[in-house]
Amino acid sequence: MILDHLLEEVENQLVKYYCIVSEDCRYDIVVIHSERFFGKAMVVSIQNSRMVLLSHHDIADEEYWAEKLDINSSDVTEFRNFLHLVLDKYQLTEQF
Repeated sequence: MILDHLLEEVENQLVKYYCIVSEDCRYDIVVIHSERFFGKAMVVSIQNSRMVLLSHHDIADEEYWAEKLDINSSDVTEFRNFLHLVLDKYQLTEQF
């Protein structure tokens, strides 16, 4: 098999680690702010190794991110508030 190397870029990224605890659950989350991803941040759940790309506009669509990040349904509202705090602080510009 032949692999073609299409792109390699280096950038300094803002990476933040969060440990959030609710009454029933613990969430270990990494938020990576980049100039890539069309202005969205990469939000990674360390527990289930899944990620979503989110902007502050995507937060309202919890059906998109809550299941992927394995957020308990009783914690979605508070987690949405957390995402607003984290993502609104570092709004990135659209690439295109």
